[in-house]
Amino acid sequence: MFCTECGAEINNNAVICPMCGVPVAGRGAAPAAPQANYAAPQANYAAPQANYAAPRANYAAPVNNVVVPNHMVGAILTTLFCCLIGGIIAIVYASQVNTKLAQGDIAGAQAASRTANGWIIANVIFGLIIPVFYAIVIAASAAEL
Repeated sequence: MFCTECGAEINNNAVICPMCGVPVAGRGAAPAAPQANYAAPQANYAAPQANYAAPRANYAAPVNNVVVPNHMVGAILTTLFCCLIGGIIAIVYASQVNTKLAQGDIAGAQAASRTANGWIIANVIFGLIIPVFYAIVIAASAAEL
């Protein structure tokens, strides 16, 4: 015997098809009719709470109108072009600025911003001094030959 829905071979005593679950013609009971006392779900949803505020579009919005620069772009650029170790330290401090602002720690965010900026300046100076020093060493060694 074969199922009329999916075509799978089924046992002659089967009431439903084991493959698709459709009742075998003439064997299974007819599907039950919906209950008479069934009511559709009501559409009266509760209104939002009184203290509900819509989410802000800018999640890095300043807290108490205080804007603290995070210097992330400078930290990334000094990591790529000047000094890897110092740049990573600058990135760590730059990433702490937004976190501390979100927590309401304005003084901590300002301190992290100053520290990140200090590391960026130190990396740029280091990135400019090392090539000059290297050129002096190369020129001095070439003069000795």
